[in-house]
Amino acid sequence: MASMDGITPTSTIQSDYDQDLTNGAVDLSKTPSSSSSFSGSNNLDSAISSSSPRSSTPASATDSYQDSQAIASNSDTPNHIQNRIDNAEESSLNSNASLLTVAVAPQPDVIDEKSTRTGYVYDVRMRFHSNVHGDQDHPEDPRRIWKIFDALKKNSCISRMIKVPSREATDEELGYVHTTEHINSISSTPDMPLEDLLELANSYNSIYLNNTSAFCARLSCGSLLELCNAVATGQVLNGVAIVRPPGHHAEPDEAGGFCLYNNVAVAARYLQRQHGLKKIFIMDWDVHHGNGTQKAFIDDPDVVYCSIHRFDDGSFYPGDPVAAAHTAVGEGAGRGRNINIPWPCSGMGDSEYIYAFHKVVMPIVYEFAPDFILVSAGFDAAKGDHIGENLVTPSAYGHMTHMLKSLAGGKIVLALEGGYNLESIAVSGLACTKALLSDPIDALEPIIPNEVCVQTIHEVMEVQSRYWKSLTPMYIDPMDEGVSLSNVVELAKVLGVYRTEFLYQRHKMLKLPLSNPTYQTDFLDSVHTTGEFCARTLGASNILRPDKSVLVDSVAQYVDRIVASNNELIDIVIPFQPATEDEKTTLKEKSTELLTDIWDNYAVITGDQRRIVLLAVGFGCHCMVSFMNERQKDVTRLVSCAVLVPGEDEVLPMVTKRLSNWYMENSFVVVSDDHPAWERTNQKLNSRSGNLVRSGKPLEKLSEQLLNLNNTLFNQIDDKLKSLPPFPEDQHESKPIETFMDVLSSISEPRTSEPSTGVANSAGVHSRDVAMPPRQQQLSTPSSYQNFQESLARISSLHSSLSQSSPGIGSNNGPLAPSATRYSSSSPISPPSPLVDRVSLTTGNASQRSQPYPSLSSRSQQQQQPGANSPSLSIHQYDQYSGSPHQRELQDYSPRNQSQQVYSQRQSTQK
Repeated sequence: MASMDGITPTSTIQSDYDQDLTNGAVDLSKTPSSSSSFSGSNNLDSAISSSSPRSSTPASATDSYQDSQAIASNSDTPNHIQNRIDNAEESSLNSNASLLTVAVAPQPDVIDEKSTRTGYVYDVRMRFHSNVHGDQDHPEDPRRIWKIFDALKKNSCISRMIKVPSREATDEELGYVHTTEHINSISSTPDMPLEDLLELANSYNSIYLNNTSAFCARLSCGSLLELCNAVATGQVLNGVAIVRPPGHHAEPDEAGGFCLYNNVAVAARYLQRQHGLKKIFIMDWDVHHGNGTQKAFIDDPDVVYCSIHRFDDGSFYPGDPVAAAHTAVGEGAGRGRNINIPWPCSGMGDSEYIYAFHKVVMPIVYEFAPDFILVSAGFDAAKGDHIGENLVTPSAYGHMTHMLKSLAGGKIVLALEGGYNLESIAVSGLACTKALLSDPIDALEPIIPNEVCVQTIHEVMEVQSRYWKSLTPMYIDPMDEGVSLSNVVELAKVLGVYRTEFLYQRHKMLKLPLSNPTYQTDFLDSVHTTGEFCARTLGASNILRPDKSVLVDSVAQYVDRIVASNNELIDIVIPFQPATEDEKTTLKEKSTELLTDIWDNYAVITGDQRRIVLLAVGFGCHCMVSFMNERQKDVTRLVSCAVLVPGEDEVLPMVTKRLSNWYMENSFVVVSDDHPAWERTNQKLNSRSGNLVRSGKPLEKLSEQLLNLNNTLFNQIDDKLKSLPPFPEDQHESKPIETFMDVLSSISEPRTSEPSTGVANSAGVHSRDVAMPPRQQQLSTPSSYQNFQESLARISSLHSSLSQSSPGIGSNNGPLAPSATRYSSSSPISPPSPLVDRVSLTTGNASQRSQPYPSLSSRSQQQQQPGANSPSLSIHQYDQYSGSPHQRELQDYSPRNQSQQVYSQRQSTQK
């Protein structure tokens, strides 16, 4: 239906239009002039004419039809519409006749027998708006509307519908939403040379223009107004507007996103001003946020705008991280009238959209009780659309339409917005139209929304419950009640104190001081739970019931077993499960930097006869593998094995090709029996993903998997350690060697009593029988910093003694040699920061989102005997849980790897 260069020939458009009049639509010319089933006059054309102004029409229908034929006769040779118009002008046709207007079918005296039928508006002339500036494969293809109309015609829908005549919108109607300057700017394009058109188009965001674009934009908007008029006056029950160019990105003062005028926004104002309808509900399910529509009604209490769109932390078009977020609720009198449901990633399908409708959209629509419903029906979230990359099926679109049409007395109009896969847009539009016609809707698959969707909806309800009583439980913010900040204690702080006390009392573990002050401040305490915090709240609010809320720590058993086996432990907690690719990248980079710092400053220099085991869980697996890729030589020399439990993550982390052989032989990656990894046949991919082992069960929650795998994991570790050669007997013939725990614990003062505050305010290493001084004294004064420097000197001395007492240790050729040669900075180490004021880790990942940094603790025996078991470096990530807010905004962070300074300090001390 299109020429090879992407421009639809006028002859083809005329042919399509002729078919529309004769074969597709209701043959209005054969409708009887009167009918016994009607009382009074129901002339659709006269009703529309009397209720709204029309733009000027050609002198005669015959002239305009001849004009179209003249254009068509020249359509085989020119490539662009402008050339066809120029050729038509050379034919000396009537200059007063519009070159863009084709014959209009005669209008009937009355409508066919019932006003309970669905109306539609479609005009082939809207296809004249096309791209003439180079890229002929533009996604906003003129064939989009024809594909939908053709699908309706072939499936016997058009024959059961009422065709509403199209028309152009007037300046007055466009002025309901748009500024005079914007209207004049678009209206000036018919006479512009192509060069000026290109310059004007480039001044907007994602717009193309030709000399017919202004006409098509007016026709698109005016046709929607005509259909809304027919529905509002009861001449048709509901309707679908097959129009283009789309409109929801057009703001009051500028075009954008393929949109020139905001069709739906103008229609909402038209219904309010011309028909006296007060409350309008606008549902926008286009995959892009309708920034123009939102801006038009940002402070209007009588128009509710609800958008379900892909957000990606504000990086997805139109790319506004504030206006498109779930926290954008409107302004002034319109607060609460703007509802954004922003998906943080692609891949959302039927389950997610239907879930959003049932949890948010429909309760709000019922409570708002609108007089009219407008739908910005973009189909770029449909399965197969390469721009939206979502998975919504025609069935889901049909069900959403069916749910909406049950309200507002059935007064609902769907207006086409986006959708760029011609096949997807056709079947999706067909499904919506069938729903308007009350045809049976195809059944959906079982609705099981993913966790990202559930969390997103939870956040939306948390914000919107302040404005809509139907959204329960209602979120109560103490800040809204005027509570003083001094009287507010975060649950994260309460649980952080518990964890500090618990780890000390149970295992004598203290916090580990870090060389980088940024780490000391940002990697805050965390409740060590890869399990779940099961929160129970009151039914009408989100107030927590502490007597019914419990913490299930599935990792505690691992800590217990590691300590009971006389091992040393450095425990690092990843605070949340990232939702978007940007979050994953940011968190992985920060965690990798922290892991590398700990490795360089503690694990390597104290790894004399110790054999290190790496244990990672959840997203921590990605961080651990990234760290191993950074320290490949050290890892292959010092690490006995790496155990990874990725859980529900479908994408397994992969090491570099250089490390793949070692990783395959020394890793233990536990995945569920139905994990997608088992479907892969690429052996190279499998080797880089490690030694995959079936968990013996289908996909389950990470916490459940950890509880079930306890014995299995440790048996694998024990088997691996037993296979290693024994340590030489002569490595401990000298006096007992001071461990790094002995050195670091000396920073603290001896415990004189057992006050809980001594543990809660501690900072540094978790060590047996040692208590930390109060926070004001801990690593915050010059004397404390002096002690820290002296401790580092003792660590260096320890490392030096190990080098002298054991062959190869401390040398570049030995099996445990640190990688000191890669650091050359001579700058002094920065003083550690005092203990942070906020103990942050809460009971799970959701409320910890605003703290994207791991917290860590360490535990060591005072003496490590020859042949003792391996220490382990473990990294964990929180699982999902209910009852806490979820914030994805990451704090600003400037990575600074100061391990160079640490090594320089040690080298200086040794010298």
